[in-house]
Formats: sequence, C-alpha cells, structure tokens
Amino acid sequence: MSNTKNRILNSAERVALRDGVAHLTLDAVAEEAGLSKGGVLYNFPTKEDLIRGMVDRLIEQTETEINRLKEADPEPKGRLLRAYLGVTFPENGTIPARVNQVAAVLLSAILTNPDLLEPARRHFHDTQKALLKDGLDEHVTHIVRLAADGLWMSDMLGMPGPAPAARRGMIAQLYEMTRK
Repeated sequence: MSNTKNRILNSAERVALRDGVAHLTLDAVAEEAGLSKGGVLYNFPTKEDLIRGMVDRLIEQTETEINRLKEADPEPKGRLLRAYLGVTFPENGTIPARVNQVAAVLLSAILTNPDLLEPARRHFHDTQKALLKDGLDEHVTHIVRLAADGLWMSDMLGMPGPAPAARRGMIAQLYEMTRK
C-alpha cells in the first residue's frame, strides 16, 4: 500500500476516534491528512471505499501479526490460538493501543454500511475454521476464543471489566488453556 493511502487511512482512523464516526467525511480526512479532497478522492473515490480500505488494511495487519506470532511459537499444538490471543492481548496482559484503531475501523463500517464488514466476517470465519484445526479440543478452542473476543469487545466499547490484576490472571489462564 502506498504511503499516501496509509496516510489517508491513518487520518481517517484519527478523525473517527477524535470526532466520532458521524464526522468521518472525506473533507475531514483530507484536512487531517494535509491533502486536498481531490487527493483523497483519487485514492478512495467514496466514503465507503475509504472505510473498505480501513477494513482491508486492518485484516491485513492482523493476519501479518498472527502469522509472525505463530511462526515464533515453538510448540505446534495450539500455536494459532496463542497467536490469536497475542494479537488480541499480549501475554503481559496490557490493553493494546490497537484496540482504538480497531474500534475506529469497525464502528465506521457498522455505522456507515454494515455490509462493509463482510470481509471481516469472512476473515473471522476462516480464522475460526483454522483454529479448530490447531490441535486443541474443540470446546477449549471455542471457550478461549469467545472469552478473548468478549474481553476485547468490552475493552473496545469502554465497558467496565475486571480489575487489572484479575484481567491479567484471566488472560494468563486463557494462554494456559492453549498449552494443555
């Protein structure tokens, strides 16, 4: 992806996070990126194209990071699920700054046109199929993934969750479940 496209997508995420999805306009993104509206339109002819680009880039970044973590894991059984957890929650239990980026992308898509999430739905469907072939018990796989997704969604939406120590313990337990 070109530097200009990345600059535009980064700007779109900032606008969505700072000003709200309702204010995510091509004009606002152009101003944030320091480009003319024509420069944005050249790369993303419509707001939907811009959001589609945000979703596609998010999927690509997620896949790249999952693959990196998977390749670095010496234990074959459960490595994909640990990589999934690693993208969602680093083993140190911190809330990744990436949660805000993901929130901006997903909320922009949902509020603009829910059909723009179709690539993300396909990605999650394919990921789920691969996770079930990761060598772990099917029930453990579902429990770990759904618990991680729920905690992540809670973080993304700013909902109250467990205290920091309990949260770290929960995440550690999820990792432990992938090693049994």
